[in-house]
Amino acid sequence: MNNGPGLGPAILVAALITVALAGLAGVSRMLAGGTIGPNPLVGIRLPALLASERAWQGGHRAAVRPLTITALVAFLALVGSVVAAGTVLWYLIFLCTALAFVIIGVVVAAVVAVRAARRV
Repeated sequence: MNNGPGLGPAILVAALITVALAGLAGVSRMLAGGTIGPNPLVGIRLPALLASERAWQGGHRAAVRPLTITALVAFLALVGSVVAAGTVLWYLIFLCTALAFVIIGVVVAAVVAVRAARRV
């Protein structure tokens, strides 16, 4: 049996993850621009970024680019998952690739943010 989830469910999953990625990219820009300052809920909550308001903003400013690239690459993998929705193996490969890019991208963004915050 080689049936994937079908086009409808694949589009729904891709749309939900895309909305989350757009939210991540939007919030990262707000954090970088100073619209959202240090707080207990949103942002990269690591000691180097919490050291000062300048470190917070500088770290988040540095994280915008890796997070934006992460969102775009993950979105392309999600498009691939929709195209491959008829074949379970390829659907899962594309979906897992998108999720792996998100995890790796967030870790890279955090490392970049900490390095930038320490330079401030």
